[in-house]
Amino acid sequence: MNTRKIILLIVFVIGILGLCLMVSFRGTNACEYANSNLEYIKSKIQDAVVSKDMEMAKYHAYKALNGIEKTRSNFLDCGCEGTIESLENALTELKTATKAESLKTSKKSLHRALENTLIGIKVLRVFEQEHISSYGNSTLVMNTKEALENQHGMFLTHENMVKQQVHNCLLGFESSLEKVVQEVDCEEAQRFVSNIYEESRLVLLNTELSAHKKEYHQRVKNLTKDALSRLDKCGALE
Repeated sequence: MNTRKIILLIVFVIGILGLCLMVSFRGTNACEYANSNLEYIKSKIQDAVVSKDMEMAKYHAYKALNGIEKTRSNFLDCGCEGTIESLENALTELKTATKAESLKTSKKSLHRALENTLIGIKVLRVFEQEHISSYGNSTLVMNTKEALENQHGMFLTHENMVKQQVHNCLLGFESSLEKVVQEVDCEEAQRFVSNIYEESRLVLLNTELSAHKKEYHQRVKNLTKDALSRLDKCGALE
Protein backbone atom coordinates (compact mmCIF):
# COMPACT_ATOMS: atom_id res chain seq x y z
CA MET A 1 0.00 0.00 0.00
CA ASN A 2 1.57 3.34 -1.00
CA THR A 3 2.35 6.12 1.49
CA ARG A 4 -0.38 8.46 0.24
CA LYS A 5 -3.10 5.82 0.73
CA ILE A 6 -1.75 5.01 4.19
CA ILE A 7 -1.89 8.65 5.22
CA LEU A 8 -5.42 9.07 3.83
CA LEU A 9 -6.65 5.97 5.63
CA ILE A 10 -5.11 7.04 8.94
CA VAL A 11 -6.55 10.56 8.61
CA PHE A 12 -9.92 8.99 7.84
CA VAL A 13 -9.83 6.87 11.01
CA ILE A 14 -8.84 9.87 13.12
CA GLY A 15 -11.63 11.87 11.51
CA ILE A 16 -14.21 9.24 12.39
CA LEU A 17 -13.03 9.22 16.00
CA GLY A 18 -13.19 13.00 16.27
CA LEU A 19 -16.56 13.32 14.56
CA CYS A 20 -18.05 10.52 16.62
CA LEU A 21 -16.92 12.09 19.87
CA MET A 22 -18.40 15.45 18.85
CA VAL A 23 -21.83 14.25 17.74
CA SER A 24 -22.43 11.28 20.03
CA PHE A 25 -24.75 11.39 23.04
CA ARG A 26 -26.30 14.63 21.84
CA GLY A 27 -29.61 13.72 23.47
CA THR A 28 -28.24 14.63 26.90
CA ASN A 29 -27.09 18.10 25.81
CA ALA A 30 -30.17 18.54 23.60
CA CYS A 31 -32.36 18.66 26.71
CA GLU A 32 -30.18 21.42 28.14
CA TYR A 33 -30.45 23.38 24.91
CA ALA A 34 -34.20 22.73 24.77
CA ASN A 35 -34.57 24.14 28.27
CA SER A 36 -32.70 27.29 27.30
CA ASN A 37 -34.72 27.64 24.11
CA LEU A 38 -37.96 27.29 26.03
CA GLU A 39 -37.01 30.18 28.30
CA TYR A 40 -36.37 32.37 25.27
CA ILE A 41 -39.66 31.34 23.64
CA LYS A 42 -41.52 32.02 26.88
CA SER A 43 -39.98 35.49 27.20
CA LYS A 44 -40.99 36.42 23.64
CA ILE A 45 -44.57 35.26 24.20
CA GLN A 46 -44.69 37.23 27.46
CA ASP A 47 -43.48 40.31 25.59
CA ALA A 48 -46.25 39.78 23.07
CA VAL A 49 -48.86 39.34 25.79
CA VAL A 50 -48.03 42.65 27.50
CA SER A 51 -47.71 44.60 24.24
CA LYS A 52 -50.26 47.37 23.87
CA ASP A 53 -49.69 47.70 20.15
CA MET A 54 -50.93 45.15 17.63
CA GLU A 55 -47.78 45.32 15.50
CA MET A 56 -45.48 44.86 18.50
CA ALA A 57 -47.56 41.93 19.72
CA LYS A 58 -47.21 40.29 16.30
CA TYR A 59 -43.49 41.11 16.21
CA HIS A 60 -42.80 39.27 19.47
CA ALA A 61 -45.16 36.44 18.49
CA TYR A 62 -43.15 35.93 15.30
CA LYS A 63 -39.94 35.86 17.37
CA ALA A 64 -41.39 33.09 19.54
CA LEU A 65 -42.74 31.24 16.51
CA ASN A 66 -39.37 31.34 14.77
CA GLY A 67 -37.70 30.24 18.00
CA ILE A 68 -39.80 27.08 18.01
CA GLU A 69 -39.22 26.36 14.33
CA LYS A 70 -35.45 26.93 14.41
CA THR A 71 -34.86 24.82 17.52
CA ARG A 72 -37.29 22.00 16.77
CA SER A 73 -34.39 19.56 16.31
CA ASN A 74 -33.23 20.14 19.91
CA PHE A 75 -36.62 19.14 21.25
CA LEU A 76 -36.73 16.08 19.01
CA ASP A 77 -33.19 15.05 20.03
CA CYS A 78 -34.08 15.49 23.68
CA GLY A 79 -36.96 13.03 23.24
CA CYS A 80 -39.44 14.55 25.69
CA GLU A 81 -42.69 13.91 23.84
CA GLY A 82 -44.82 15.84 26.34
CA THR A 83 -42.86 19.03 25.71
CA ILE A 84 -42.93 18.51 21.94
CA GLU A 85 -46.71 18.17 22.05
CA SER A 86 -47.05 21.33 24.17
CA LEU A 87 -44.84 23.28 21.77
CA GLU A 88 -46.84 22.13 18.77
CA ASN A 89 -49.94 23.50 20.50
CA ALA A 90 -48.11 26.73 21.28
CA LEU A 91 -47.00 26.97 17.66
CA THR A 92 -50.59 26.67 16.45
CA GLU A 93 -51.75 29.39 18.85
CA LEU A 94 -48.91 31.70 17.83
CA LYS A 95 -49.81 31.34 14.17
CA THR A 96 -53.41 32.17 15.02
CA ALA A 97 -52.26 35.20 17.01
CA THR A 98 -50.25 36.59 14.10
CA LYS A 99 -53.29 36.32 11.81
CA ALA A 100 -55.73 37.91 14.26
CA GLU A 101 -57.40 41.14 13.16
CA SER A 102 -57.63 42.68 16.61
CA LEU A 103 -55.31 42.91 19.60
CA LYS A 104 -57.98 41.43 21.87
CA THR A 105 -58.38 38.35 19.67
CA SER A 106 -54.62 38.02 19.33
CA LYS A 107 -54.14 38.16 23.11
CA LYS A 108 -56.47 35.20 23.61
CA SER A 109 -54.28 33.01 21.40
CA LEU A 110 -51.10 34.42 22.96
CA HIS A 111 -52.29 33.51 26.46
CA ARG A 112 -53.01 29.96 25.29
CA ALA A 113 -49.58 29.81 23.65
CA LEU A 114 -47.95 30.94 26.89
CA GLU A 115 -49.94 28.40 28.88
CA ASN A 116 -48.79 25.58 26.60
CA THR A 117 -45.19 26.77 26.79
CA LEU A 118 -45.29 26.83 30.60
CA ILE A 119 -46.71 23.30 30.57
CA GLY A 120 -43.88 22.25 28.24
CA ILE A 121 -41.29 23.70 30.63
CA LYS A 122 -42.77 21.82 33.58
CA VAL A 123 -42.95 18.56 31.64
CA LEU A 124 -39.33 18.93 30.54
CA ARG A 125 -38.19 19.49 34.13
CA VAL A 126 -39.92 16.28 35.23
CA PHE A 127 -38.44 14.46 32.24
CA GLU A 128 -34.93 15.66 33.10
CA GLN A 129 -35.33 14.54 36.72
CA GLU A 130 -36.38 11.09 35.58
CA HIS A 131 -33.57 11.09 33.03
CA ILE A 132 -30.83 11.51 35.65
CA SER A 133 -32.42 9.45 38.43
CA SER A 134 -31.88 5.78 39.23
CA TYR A 135 -34.75 3.57 40.38
CA GLY A 136 -33.37 0.76 42.49
CA ASN A 137 -32.00 -1.37 39.65
CA SER A 138 -30.61 1.68 37.79
CA THR A 139 -33.52 1.74 35.37
CA LEU A 140 -33.37 4.83 33.20
CA VAL A 141 -35.91 5.59 30.52
CA MET A 142 -34.98 8.25 27.96
CA ASN A 143 -38.24 7.96 26.11
CA THR A 144 -40.84 5.59 27.54
CA LYS A 145 -42.76 5.13 24.31
CA GLU A 146 -39.63 4.44 22.27
CA ALA A 147 -38.26 2.07 24.90
CA LEU A 148 -41.47 0.06 24.94
CA GLU A 149 -41.64 -0.14 21.15
CA ASN A 150 -37.98 -1.02 20.59
CA GLN A 151 -37.37 -3.27 23.58
CA HIS A 152 -40.59 -5.31 23.48
CA GLY A 153 -41.92 -3.73 26.64
CA MET A 154 -38.67 -4.01 28.60
CA PHE A 155 -37.03 -0.89 29.99
CA LEU A 156 -33.41 -0.14 29.12
CA THR A 157 -31.05 0.21 32.06
CA HIS A 158 -28.78 3.22 32.10
CA GLU A 159 -25.69 1.02 31.70
CA ASN A 160 -27.07 -0.88 28.70
CA MET A 161 -28.28 2.32 27.06
CA VAL A 162 -24.82 3.90 27.36
CA LYS A 163 -23.14 0.77 25.97
CA GLN A 164 -25.52 0.66 23.01
CA GLN A 165 -25.00 4.34 22.16
CA VAL A 166 -21.23 3.95 22.29
CA HIS A 167 -21.37 0.76 20.23
CA ASN A 168 -23.40 2.49 17.50
CA CYS A 169 -21.09 5.48 17.56
CA LEU A 170 -17.93 3.43 17.06
CA LEU A 171 -19.12 1.11 14.29
CA GLY A 172 -17.44 3.25 11.65
CA PHE A 173 -14.25 3.53 13.68
CA GLU A 174 -14.12 -0.24 14.20
CA SER A 175 -14.49 -0.84 10.46
CA SER A 176 -11.77 1.69 9.60
CA LEU A 177 -9.47 0.28 12.27
CA GLU A 178 -9.79 -3.11 10.64
CA LYS A 179 -8.68 -1.61 7.33
CA VAL A 180 -5.59 -0.18 9.04
CA VAL A 181 -4.73 -3.61 10.48
CA GLN A 182 -5.28 -5.39 7.17
CA GLU A 183 -3.88 -2.88 4.67
CA VAL A 184 -1.31 -0.62 6.34
CA ASP A 185 2.34 -1.64 6.80
CA CYS A 186 2.59 -3.58 10.06
CA GLU A 187 5.01 -1.30 11.90
CA GLU A 188 3.22 1.84 10.70
CA ALA A 189 -0.15 0.40 11.73
CA GLN A 190 1.13 -0.60 15.15
CA ARG A 191 2.59 2.85 15.78
CA PHE A 192 -0.68 4.52 14.78
CA VAL A 193 -2.94 2.16 16.77
CA SER A 194 -0.62 2.34 19.81
CA ASN A 195 -1.02 6.12 19.90
CA ILE A 196 -4.82 5.86 20.00
CA TYR A 197 -4.62 3.13 22.64
CA GLU A 198 -2.32 5.18 24.85
CA GLU A 199 -4.45 8.30 24.49
CA SER A 200 -7.57 6.44 25.61
CA ARG A 201 -5.68 4.83 28.49
CA LEU A 202 -4.56 8.23 29.75
CA VAL A 203 -8.02 9.77 29.35
CA LEU A 204 -9.50 6.95 31.45
CA LEU A 205 -7.32 8.01 34.37
CA ASN A 206 -9.65 10.99 34.74
CA THR A 207 -12.09 9.98 37.48
CA GLU A 208 -14.54 12.77 36.58
CA LEU A 209 -15.48 11.41 33.16
CA SER A 210 -19.19 11.08 32.43
CA ALA A 211 -20.60 7.58 31.98
CA HIS A 212 -20.78 8.09 28.21
CA LYS A 213 -17.20 9.32 27.83
CA LYS A 214 -15.86 6.63 30.14
CA GLU A 215 -17.59 3.91 28.14
CA TYR A 216 -16.50 5.55 24.89
CA HIS A 217 -12.80 5.65 25.73
CA GLN A 218 -12.92 2.19 27.32
CA ARG A 219 -14.40 0.82 24.11
CA VAL A 220 -11.74 2.57 22.00
CA LYS A 221 -9.06 1.18 24.30
CA ASN A 222 -10.42 -2.36 23.98
CA LEU A 223 -10.72 -2.13 20.19
CA THR A 224 -7.19 -0.81 19.75
CA LYS A 225 -5.77 -3.35 22.19
CA ASP A 226 -7.37 -6.13 20.19
CA ALA A 227 -5.97 -4.62 16.98
CA LEU A 228 -2.50 -4.48 18.52
CA SER A 229 -2.73 -8.12 19.53
CA ARG A 230 -3.23 -8.97 15.84
CA LEU A 231 -0.18 -6.93 14.93
CA ASP A 232 2.09 -8.89 17.28
CA LYS A 233 4.31 -10.03 14.44
CA CYS A 234 6.02 -6.64 14.63
CA GLY A 235 6.02 -6.27 18.41
CA ALA A 236 3.08 -7.05 20.70
CA LEU A 237 1.64 -4.72 23.33
CA GLU A 238 3.36 -5.20 26.64
